[in-house]
Amino acid sequence: MSAPTRPPVRPDGAPSRPGFESIWRQLHAGGLVDGAPPGSPADGPPAPWHVRAMLAVCGWLGGLLLLVFLGLVVPDPFDERSLAVAGVLLVLAAGVLFRGEVSELRAQFALSLCLAGYGAIAVAAGLWLSAAQAWAVAALAGAALAVAMPDRTARTFGVAAAFLAAEGGIRALDWPSPVAAVAAWTCTICWLAETRLAYRLGERQAPLAWGATLALWALGLASGLWSAVGMETPAGWRAVSWGLALLAALPLAFAAWRLSALAGQPARGWATGAALAVVLAGAWAQGVAFGLLTAVLGYSRGRGPLWKGGLMVALWSVGWFYYAQHWTLPRKAAMLLALGVVLLLAWRGVSRLGAREAGP
Repeated sequence: MSAPTRPPVRPDGAPSRPGFESIWRQLHAGGLVDGAPPGSPADGPPAPWHVRAMLAVCGWLGGLLLLVFLGLVVPDPFDERSLAVAGVLLVLAAGVLFRGEVSELRAQFALSLCLAGYGAIAVAAGLWLSAAQAWAVAALAGAALAVAMPDRTARTFGVAAAFLAAEGGIRALDWPSPVAAVAAWTCTICWLAETRLAYRLGERQAPLAWGATLALWALGLASGLWSAVGMETPAGWRAVSWGLALLAALPLAFAAWRLSALAGQPARGWATGAALAVVLAGAWAQGVAFGLLTAVLGYSRGRGPLWKGGLMVALWSVGWFYYAQHWTLPRKAAMLLALGVVLLLAWRGVSRLGAREAGP
């Protein structure tokens, strides 16, 4: 019996894998992967975190100095036309810097220019147009960043900015806003179908998922600062507002039902029942529903930042809801008791769900 043949070795000592490298090139051409193949000479060890942090600070400092220079050169830097032109030029410059092989310093410098350009465009729109029109321009600019920018961080910022600016524009018109519901369903679908969407969207899936998540967290944290729908609001608008609030919290029940598909019927019933209870309360405290939604999604996908961030949003929203209600102490105690029962039911259901079983 002959000895097994060893794969050919490249001059750098790594095994030659022509099949793997050709597949990597096809995936790279389709936009599914980025960078050099693993094990290639270009794929060196990552720089230490303190080196990356220093490069990030240098990149943002360079962007700040460039903005100071532009402020000194432009005759009237706070003129809306000057701000609009400078914002567009900064965004275009950032897009050019993001192209090709980008170092850490160059990427951070380009990101600072991108964010500064977006801010300049938004401020110019606020000085030039009405409030609703300015929010609309900011939303369109964020969507443009999400579509056109090659960098993932810039795309994530663009998605989040588009959601938040759309929320601001609709609230400027005093209309019931569906943005929270759209962001919640987008976040849920992006994380539940992460693998399939990554195959279809390529590198655009992660910015869409994280951008919707960040927008959802911001909307949940800010929900306590907005005025609630009162009895002085017309009955039609009031019904639409409550319906949209329930629609925004409903993805929590959908996620619990989907993630418990491989669990037993008792566990599925516990998880879905607890989620429906939170959904019914989501009309009053949306941050609780949004935080628990992202916490459950992060737990099921095995992503620490996602479930930790969602848990922090939920806890902050619970504290705000407790102190914002002008109730007596016995009534607040009853509310906390009911909330504790709901959390125990949720924990009993979630504890029976495994991350491997929870995949789509």
